[in-house]
Amino acid sequence: MLRFHVDFLLRNASRKKCHASDLLVAMLFAILFVFAISSCTHLPKPAESIGKSSAYLDWGKNQPNAQDRARHAINGKRPFEWWYFDGHLDTGETFVGAFLAPNFTNGKPGVTFSLYSPDWKKMSILKSLQAGEMRSSTEDVDISCPFGFVRRIDDKNYHVQWNMEGIVADFKLTMIAPGWMPAGGDGVNGDYLDFFWNVHQARNRIEGTITQDGKIRQVKGVGYADHNWGRKPLNEITRHWVWGRIFAGDYTIVYADVDYIDPSIKSRPLYIAKGDTMIVGAGSPTIRQWDFVTNPVLSRHYPRQISIDFVQKEVEVHVNIRFKALVEDADLLNISGLNPFSQWFARTFIARPTYFRVIADYKGDITEHGKVNIIEGECLYEIMGFE
Repeated sequence: MLRFHVDFLLRNASRKKCHASDLLVAMLFAILFVFAISSCTHLPKPAESIGKSSAYLDWGKNQPNAQDRARHAINGKRPFEWWYFDGHLDTGETFVGAFLAPNFTNGKPGVTFSLYSPDWKKMSILKSLQAGEMRSSTEDVDISCPFGFVRRIDDKNYHVQWNMEGIVADFKLTMIAPGWMPAGGDGVNGDYLDFFWNVHQARNRIEGTITQDGKIRQVKGVGYADHNWGRKPLNEITRHWVWGRIFAGDYTIVYADVDYIDPSIKSRPLYIAKGDTMIVGAGSPTIRQWDFVTNPVLSRHYPRQISIDFVQKEVEVHVNIRFKALVEDADLLNISGLNPFSQWFARTFIARPTYFRVIADYKGDITEHGKVNIIEGECLYEIMGFE
């Protein structure tokens, strides 16, 4: 009997030690798990971001050729490619559409189209396709699939269509300001890089129709078209970028500041055209972003003020851009088509790709050959994040 009590006490003590040990391990695991989550999901809000170069980078004024516009044969870890279009219509509506071959979030080909009402209420559609359902040429831009197409008619004109879920947007895009294939400097379109970009039409005239709920309406407007492709996941290439365009009278301005993970790569393209002629094609503007605010849902930040400064030879540019309204904030995993667990895992342990679209007011000046031209109006910019 005594032996039984001794054995019982020893076994009970052992169980308590095991339970305490198990509890300690569980607590340590929970702490590490929370730390891992917080380290992946929390990003400190920057005070400001300034991108500048020590020397002038001339990136030329060449337009993309047929192979630049076409689908690329990309070798890499996880290739992606997309053709992007947007425009503001005389109805007060704005559209954004893209053809993805494949999508950088889920690796599948896809088509997206968003239509914003004049008060920025959004109707958005994303369709993923099976391999082989999207056909795209490697000779020139020529894309077709069950949900639309992109066709280049001639040097000045494109025909694009989106046809999804009862809405058909059919547009002819006529070039006003030419495209751009940046080349010749650090951080742009070199074979050694993993991310590439060109502009098909920096500004275009839009004419066409939108069919919705069985009703056809004629529309006109102005827009933009560009093209991106790369070799591996974007979260392994860049932390984030700011991109924007400005239509200011005869002037067309396109700018960006891409924060590459590789610190040796600096990419700050600046395109300026006057009418149908490029006057600046450079990689060395000074772009400052500040007055950052944190989105309460996405826990990511975007700037409310941006400045662009550039001086070289006969052209000098100074533009200040001030936040007016946030018209879109998106967690790109939510629209990726991935299942909920995959979304949670990617968001928690890999990256949380986010997108902000901002309407802003701009004011500044462009000096050509000593003549100062004041510019002022409304523009847009976007922040893409991959951390």
